[in-house]
Amino acid sequence: MSAARLSKLAELRAKTDQDLVRIISSELESGLQSVAAETSVDSSGARSIYANALRLLPKVENLNERRKLEANLEVLRERLKRRRAVAVGCI
Repeated sequence: MSAARLSKLAELRAKTDQDLVRIISSELESGLQSVAAETSVDSSGARSIYANALRLLPKVENLNERRKLEANLEVLRERLKRRRAVAVGCI
C-alpha cells in the first residue's frame, strides 16, 4: 500500500475515533442527566446508556480520551449504584 493511502487511512481512522469519542461522551452526559432527573426508581434508560458506553469504550484508540470517558463512565456507574441502593432501601 502506498504511503499516501496509508496516510489517508490513518486520517480517516483518527476522524472516526474522534466521532466515537463525541458520541460516547454525549451519551454519558445524557445518562448522568437522566439519573439526576429521574424521580422514579426505574433508571433503565441510564443503565442502557451505561451498557452501550461500556461496550463501545474499548474501541476508542486514543488512550487519553478513553481515560476521560472511563472516568465519566465510573461516575455514571456510581450514581446508578446509589440509585439502586436507595430503591432497595425504600422497598
